[in-house]
Amino acid sequence: MDAVSRKYDILVWGASSFTGMRLVEYLALNSPKGTRIAIGGRNKDKIKDIRSRLATKIPDAAINVSEMDILIGDSLNSEQMHAIAAQTRVVASTVGPFAIYGEQLVRACVEEKTDYCDITAEMPWVRQMHSELNDRAVRGDVHIVPLCGFDCIPADLGCYMLAQYARNEFNEPLLHVKGSITGIRGGISGGTLATMTNQLGIEARRFSEKAMAFIRNKDSQQSRQSTNSKRSNRWVIHYDETLHRWQTFWVMSIVNQVTAKWAGKVLNYGPGFTYAESMCTRNLAQAILYGIGYLYGALLMFFAFTRSIIYALRIIPRPGEGPSEEFIKTGYFSLHLEAFSENRVFYGKVSGSSDPGYGETAKYLGESALCLAFDRDQGFRPGIYPPSVAMGSALLKRLRAKDCQFDIANKPIAAFSTTSRQRKQL
Repeated sequence: MDAVSRKYDILVWGASSFTGMRLVEYLALNSPKGTRIAIGGRNKDKIKDIRSRLATKIPDAAINVSEMDILIGDSLNSEQMHAIAAQTRVVASTVGPFAIYGEQLVRACVEEKTDYCDITAEMPWVRQMHSELNDRAVRGDVHIVPLCGFDCIPADLGCYMLAQYARNEFNEPLLHVKGSITGIRGGISGGTLATMTNQLGIEARRFSEKAMAFIRNKDSQQSRQSTNSKRSNRWVIHYDETLHRWQTFWVMSIVNQVTAKWAGKVLNYGPGFTYAESMCTRNLAQAILYGIGYLYGALLMFFAFTRSIIYALRIIPRPGEGPSEEFIKTGYFSLHLEAFSENRVFYGKVSGSSDPGYGETAKYLGESALCLAFDRDQGFRPGIYPPSVAMGSALLKRLRAKDCQFDIANKPIAAFSTTSRQRKQL
């Protein structure tokens, strides 16, 4: 891709969305001087309003924001997506549900040889895009990088960090990682809920298909399990002997587990590498209540009738709405990682100091876009892959430089004080 022939370095697609607006703000404040940024979406008036509001909100970057060109297009229109993708070196998209609004843009980026990153967690759609477009992206030296938000950067790059450590320090393969959310505070936007609702329908159909396949092939199932799969197949509610806390289902675990395992296979972390993830609670009763709450909430959002009542009563935000600025600033998360190599057990920690779904996600996606725009080297892998596979150490270095914690130690980091913890840089 010839940078000189492209008018822009980065295009933020979906700039008027709740997350898109935060991404524009992040890039205005953190991009290198001279970075050519455009903002785009479907509604020109909304995007103009966002640009005006941000110029007022961040006076130090008002000139940067005011100079951002606006590109307008329909995400379902292939011709318009091609025209937009051809103008920029990198597209960073926040327009979901991606299974509905993402396909034409990704196809355009592959054909126009434009790098791309987004915040989807819709694995069936990611699998579809990989199956249909990966070979063409590889031939065109194009990097299509989904999963660049809170799901799945912490788990994906956390496991990548631990695999590199096991290889460099012990010359051993990484076999399994157990992730535990030890603390979290964050809100949710209407756009995220819309994506999750669409995903519920897709996963329900997939579950039905898998159940029927299991019934048909029950007699052919093998009962033998590897040590790795036994470690990963814990009960949904269980007691963690390392952290001495009860744990329950974590809503992001499904996509994080699949992504980390996918990256581990491509990058050869170790034979049969697995990742399991759950959330810590105060006690057994809370673990049970959280598990029931997740199930009950999913059922309410799955059915259109109950979902319409919830929206009407404004119990949850509509698309375009989200948590307050103050709430985002006071958010945080902490992910503890317990790693098993061939002969050793060691630990990692990934944490963030703002709302994980919005403050940290804007940072993750912004740095992913900047990494694709300015850090590309021979270590990057073209194709449609998770962030660790596509960008690896270059993205990890960027995030550490922005105060994202990615640490390694020989004992559980959750037990460390912040002053005594030793940081291990790869």
